[in-house]
Parts: sequence; structure tokens; C-alpha cells
Amino acid sequence: MAVGFAVELLFIFSIVQARVQAVSSQAVGVVGGVVYLSPLLQTQKTTYHQSHWCYGSSLKVAIHENGSEVQYPNGPFKDRLELFSNNTLKISSLLKNDSNTYRVYLEDVAGKEDTYRISLKVYDVVPKPTVRAIVNGNNPEHCDVTLECRVQLEDVTYEWMPPSRVMPVGSNSTNGTVPLSFNPSLETYTCRASNPVSSSSARLTRRHPCLWTAESSAVPTTTKTSMLMLLGHLLLLFFALH
Repeated sequence: MAVGFAVELLFIFSIVQARVQAVSSQAVGVVGGVVYLSPLLQTQKTTYHQSHWCYGSSLKVAIHENGSEVQYPNGPFKDRLELFSNNTLKISSLLKNDSNTYRVYLEDVAGKEDTYRISLKVYDVVPKPTVRAIVNGNNPEHCDVTLECRVQLEDVTYEWMPPSRVMPVGSNSTNGTVPLSFNPSLETYTCRASNPVSSSSARLTRRHPCLWTAESSAVPTTTKTSMLMLLGHLLLLFFALH
């Protein structure tokens, strides 16, 4: 009976220890920026005898032993690391290759070691997206169009924001009337490209019925409908002169 109880306690202890070893968190950074990696386990103890940080599973990048200066072994982080007294690791001038899992090993005076993992993901700054309109069909009275928004990055989400079709220009709270202003011949659509650290946007302007202009260029987006309309106007002008 006692043996079974001891085995059960050992099993529970193993689960708890595994959970401690699995303590982790996530962090994000931007290329060229700064990030601080801080082990939350330090709140459980007041003092650690020594500590060291690893990039990945085994590459030591910062080593601190009690009473000695912090050592930064030569490697991909040369002159970019700073380890503070609370075991927080500062990484400057971030690079995309800095994305990885970082492990900090904290040892107390009794030799007991705590481990903490932080997964770092470094993102590029999102540039201004390229937008364009692709018009389908050739009906000048019906604008069937596909709006396209792109940036040359991975891990980016896109959001299209339609124009505000109704623009209040005043109100009268006494009789419940609201004067409105409409401009059906001109609309602006905005695309926003985002990642966890930044976002950027660009606009497409539609002029009635289906002529589109991108914000990044003063030249209207080439469309089948606009070309056909231009050709029609030229033919009418030709017959009028003859």
C-alpha cells in the first residue's frame, strides 16, 4: 500500500516538474527594433546563483555567474545583446534570423535549475501595398471589378474598407432632420495590409462609371470599360466632324 502511494506521489511530482519545464511564452519584434525577453519564473525566487541564455536548443549567447561579469560568446548576436540583473535579455537591431525559441536556465545556490522558454518571431515592417482594379466584362453601365492588394511579404493579412457612401454635413436635433451630401461619381476604397507589428494602407479611387486610379500612381488603372468608352467618344467625335 505504502509502495503504491509512493509511486503515485512520484508520478504526480513528475507531472508537476514537466509542467514547470514547459513554462513558456511568446514575443514579437520588428526588423531593426529592440525586444526584451524576460523569464516569468524569476518571480518565484529572489536570487539565482547563475543563469545562461540559449538561442535554439544549445547555442549559448549570454552567460552570467554570480560575482562575475556577463559573457557574450561570439556568434550571430555580436554587440547586440545585454543581460540585466533580473535575467531579462535585451536584443537590439533585430534581424529576421533572430526568430527562434530562446531558453534561459536559472540556477539557485542549491543547484536547482529552472527553465523558461520564449518563442520570438521577428517581422518586417509592412510596406505600402500595391493596389489595382481588374475590371471584368465590357458593360459601361455595370462596373464588375476585382480589387487587388499585395505586398511582397509573408504572414500578412489584408482588409478592404469600402467608402462611406453617406456623408452627414449637419443635423437638426429639434425636428429630427439630417442634411446629407452625396457624391455618386467618386468613391474611395482603402486596403490595409497588416502583420502583428505594423500596418500600411493604400487607396483606390473610382470615378463614374468604372475608371480607377491607384493612390501610388497618377495614372488610372487600365480597364476594358474605360478603353471602350474612350473609343466610343472618339467615334462620335469623328462622325460629328464629318
